Amino acid sequence: MIAEVITIGDELLRGEIIDTNKSYLSERLLEIDVHTRYHCSVLDDPADMKDAFLRAARRADIVLVSGGLGPTRDDITIAVLAETFGRKLVRHEPSMAALVAFFERVGREMSPSNAKQADFPEGSEVLENPIGSAPGCMLEAEGTAFFCMPGIPRELHEMMVEQVMPRVARRAGGQARAVRSAILRTFGIGESTLEDELRGIADDEHVQLGFRTTFPDNFLRPVAHGATVAEARERLEAACRAIEDRLGVQVYGRDDESMEAVVGRLLAERGETLAVAESCTGGLLGERVTSVAGASAWFLGGVQAYANLAKERLLGVPAGMLATHGAVSEPVARAMAEGVRERLGTTWALSTTGISGPDGGTDEKPVGTVWIACAGPRGTEAHDFVFPFDRQRNRQVTVQMALDWLRRTLLGVAREVPRWVHTRAAGRR
Repeated sequence: MIAEVITIGDELLRGEIIDTNKSYLSERLLEIDVHTRYHCSVLDDPADMKDAFLRAARRADIVLVSGGLGPTRDDITIAVLAETFGRKLVRHEPSMAALVAFFERVGREMSPSNAKQADFPEGSEVLENPIGSAPGCMLEAEGTAFFCMPGIPRELHEMMVEQVMPRVARRAGGQARAVRSAILRTFGIGESTLEDELRGIADDEHVQLGFRTTFPDNFLRPVAHGATVAEARERLEAACRAIEDRLGVQVYGRDDESMEAVVGRLLAERGETLAVAESCTGGLLGERVTSVAGASAWFLGGVQAYANLAKERLLGVPAGMLATHGAVSEPVARAMAEGVRERLGTTWALSTTGISGPDGGTDEKPVGTVWIACAGPRGTEAHDFVFPFDRQRNRQVTVQMALDWLRRTLLGVAREVPRWVHTRAAGRR
């Protein structure tokens, strides 16, 4: 079966919001072995929408439509779909009753404009929306099934899983195979190197491997097919094990497991704690760490010491050290990590200090120069890096490098510097 996803809304074409619905819908379809061949976004314009519907009917078996089901004047998806395929709009009384009940439940008076949300093309099947005011519908037209859903992600997700996927699976019948996939997260290794390292893995008719860059990481996506769910899962797990065996610790997590979550899990398993001292990252490292649910069990706190005075007063960095070596230096990075570790009484501490850009660099310390230090039970280690990116990405990769360094330390494996990073010096004590 061939599927197409159409998302509707002026705000999508103006770039006001990121269109995550396309990727979500395609990913859900893949679970039932229905492959999306086309993505399309159109304005809230009747002519553009009609053209998109007609093109989709000619080339797809399943069309998932997102957006334009609300009560306002630009919510015209249902009306245009009906007009495109010569259907009358008819009032669906159960949906009207559900709308009235919805507004009573939330304590609001229903506006007359909401009534159009109970009108659907003649011959269509209504799709319930248990958490919102906009029902969806399925319309068979010219041999293609159109599924119209709300654009609000929370409502779309619910309707897709509960209403749409079972109907699509029934239409696929015996054609569909079970499909399972995973995301393997890697850091510090480029796409071309990954391709070379993984030759011979996941390249047959049952398992395929995709590559995706999500800065500063590279994701691997093995997709396994089987006659049954159990068979697909078995093939997927075998592919994941083969990849992890080949790449070792360069694979740091699976699926939604972020670098900070992995570090937190390792610390929790050991009963150890972490603190951070940040200059160039300005709280980004602490934000990443505290985004992990349950971080309070292993993260005690952090200090954003951007100015030299803050480094002196909050972390105990000597003024003479700052004057002699500068804030972006090995001694200061060490002193920052040791200072926050001592003050908060943690097992481990990370510090960051650098020149993120776009200016502030010198011949000796160009833009992108960063020192990261890790203080722990066996002493303090500091390394410098020169990152070749813009200000925001330099900060992002600094955080990822610091977390990966601690992860590798906790695992007892050597730290590796990505090939795209220049390092000029290293010290240990």
